[in-house]
Amino acid sequence: MVTGETQTTRIRMLYLNALLNQEIAFFDNQISTGEVVEKMSGDTILIQDAMGEKITKQK
Repeated sequence: MVTGETQTTRIRMLYLNALLNQEIAFFDNQISTGEVVEKMSGDTILIQDAMGEKITKQK
């Protein structure tokens, strides 16, 4: 489970870094703040769950 959390934290930081490097118009025209938070949280939780299941099954 620790590996999943570590990787999820890393992915969140990379995701946030990528978002902060976007042009400001991206947020005006393409996506709202709520959508960003929702997608980042939902996607990383799925990744964390999947990694946790794979590591648990391998032991």
